Amino acid sequence: MKPKVFLINNYSMERAYSLWEKGISGSHHVWGKVELDQRGKVEMTVFPHEKYKILNKIGRLFGIGHLDQQIRILLNVNKFDILYSPYSKSNTKLLLFLKAIGLFRKPIVVTIHQPFWMGRNENWFIRLYARQYILNYTASIFLSKPLLEKTVDLLEIPKKAYKDKFSLAQWGPDMTYYERYSIKRNAFEECDFFISAGHTDRDFETLIEAFRGLDYKLKIFCTPKTIPKTVDIPPNVEVDWEVTLSYDLVPYYQKSIAILIPLKYPKSKEGCQGMTSLQDVVTFSKPVIMTRNPCLNLDIEEEGIGYWVDMYDVNSWREKLRILKENRDIWLEMSDKSQSTFKNKFNSEVFATHLESVLLSVYNKNNNRP
Repeated sequence: MKPKVFLINNYSMERAYSLWEKGISGSHHVWGKVELDQRGKVEMTVFPHEKYKILNKIGRLFGIGHLDQQIRILLNVNKFDILYSPYSKSNTKLLLFLKAIGLFRKPIVVTIHQPFWMGRNENWFIRLYARQYILNYTASIFLSKPLLEKTVDLLEIPKKAYKDKFSLAQWGPDMTYYERYSIKRNAFEECDFFISAGHTDRDFETLIEAFRGLDYKLKIFCTPKTIPKTVDIPPNVEVDWEVTLSYDLVPYYQKSIAILIPLKYPKSKEGCQGMTSLQDVVTFSKPVIMTRNPCLNLDIEEEGIGYWVDMYDVNSWREKLRILKENRDIWLEMSDKSQSTFKNKFNSEVFATHLESVLLSVYNKNNNRP
């Protein structure tokens, strides 16, 4: 018998799945469902994200996000074997509390891609609470080895407590994109600008300063909330906050010289910032320049697909931009390695293989199967 899995999130998975069905978005934005459906060993259902908004308003008064979703999960508890939540902390709070006191017994599987605990409060009780919180999940799939190690160290979790609960998986882009975009990439001569898109912890201000006075073009795609604060944007920099769907960015990515990922965040928030943009890097076989992030699983310099720069380092940005703009051979080598990284180690099938293994293992243990 197949395990029945409910997929929930802190944003609408119905919309993400619908965008994939329409060919507008990749399967990786549905967090393994598409690939597991194709494999046939797990029955995964997208659980409706929101039904009674008033419950969410009530929940916020008590510090419980997505109360509506969690109550409906409880009302449908006999219809699934495992609950799977890629973004876990904000929409499983009530369920975890009930699980801790024995009133909710279904396994919960989550992915971890941001710091689980910021580590700013050294109070032993807060640390104990955070440790018990994460260990209350049946299985936690970390999307970064450094993040896993950092979590274990900060929360002082003994190995015997997490060895059967914590695992590591690489989240990567939809493999159907490989032949659609990666193999059919544009030639160096057809690429005439740099691109930077995203909204989480982005440092567009430093990037704009790096382009000031350079004879290179930059296109920034952001959201209305993340428009750069720079007042005097130079003429070689364009800022667009109206194009929001990844599908609409495809022609821009194809014609870009490289994808730029400028980041800024305090040490306490260091997690997998920039990971989604790295999906675009390998999808379109592009080189990348990125603010250094030791928490990512993919070392862009070790893979040979790009360059790290330090936070706020304008001169380093300029130096790396010149290298990629003026050295065709380096650009070609990085593009080739970006394509190879996509094909061999950074894709949706790699993630789905591990996710399937975790879900089947949890199901078998919960049902006392070997």
